[in-house]
Amino acid sequence: MSGQQASSTIPAVAFLLGLAGLIPFAAGALSLWLPLPVLTPELGIKLVISYGAIILSFLGGIRWGTAIGPYDSRRQGLEFSASVLGSLAGLAAVFIPHVPALTLLIAGFLMQGLWDVTSVEAGRLPSWFGKLRMLLTAGVVVSLTAALLAVVVT
Repeated sequence: MSGQQASSTIPAVAFLLGLAGLIPFAAGALSLWLPLPVLTPELGIKLVISYGAIILSFLGGIRWGTAIGPYDSRRQGLEFSASVLGSLAGLAAVFIPHVPALTLLIAGFLMQGLWDVTSVEAGRLPSWFGKLRMLLTAGVVVSLTAALLAVVVT
């Protein structure tokens, strides 16, 4: 087992910050279904889409950082290139109608999560990272799907 896979325990700070990062997704989606005192449905949908774009970019930044690793130039070029796709998708999501925006974000998070998990399985990232990403991706996708359903139903 490589050093990357040695630790399967998610660091507490990463776990807690990751869970806290789900709050804007959940709150925004919830505001579309229930009246909330501060968060109107209009602000809730803006929050979910904008925050989704930001977090998708953040995840791309993580992958940009891992691309610095000891790869040959071809592999490194692919890693760098793929790492910016989430940022571009997130940017597009901010400027398109809600249904395609939410659909694009859901697809982006699922693809990013798949890439992260396959990278863990290939030994390029620590095993705890794959566990954390699966958990957080599930939370994000459930929230985005709830928002999408609310937009479609109303």
